[in-house]
Amino acid sequence: MKWILDKGKCTEGDCRALFASSKEELRWLCYTLTGDSALSDKALDAALQQSLKGASQVFREWMLSWARRLIIKFCIVTVRPSESPLALSAYPLCPVSSRALPVDDIRELLSLPSTTLQQTLMRLDALSRFVFTLRALEGYTRRDTALLLNIDDRACEWVYGWAVTRLRSDVAGQITQKFEQVSRQVVAEFQDRTTWLEFAEAI
Repeated sequence: MKWILDKGKCTEGDCRALFASSKEELRWLCYTLTGDSALSDKALDAALQQSLKGASQVFREWMLSWARRLIIKFCIVTVRPSESPLALSAYPLCPVSSRALPVDDIRELLSLPSTTLQQTLMRLDALSRFVFTLRALEGYTRRDTALLLNIDDRACEWVYGWAVTRLRSDVAGQITQKFEQVSRQVVAEFQDRTTWLEFAEAI
């Protein structure tokens, strides 16, 4: 029976293969949380070393989830998002509102290209970035997110809602700015074309 159970556990080779094949997505997570290339490399290396030490205790199908959690915990210890000004200003809070979170807004944000989403997340403060990443991208519950970040449930929910609102506003602003840029370009091209036609008629 023990042999059957051990057969499903991962090995050091499995860990190295996982980190090699998932390098881009794991680095995306690291950089999104830390906002720093050097720290991202450290987080990846620390998670790999921890994975190698505990490989025999983890089933193969849980390897990726385990690796991501190790990265998240390292980034929390390194960045310390719970010590940010926003975290401190979140106390005391009123009881969490029974109003549902804007699911449509969250779904729309998650549909953004990964590069665009990361760039938008980087404009948030550290705590908001961590809360949104854990809740929306990693699928953690409010309670689990609060425990990991060492904040209370009310603060976690308030920050999550605030982050979604900021992100949605930022994306809307980017779309408006892009539309205005395109409109100006079209007008400029039309004016150039009109000038050329007038010149052609004159000669």
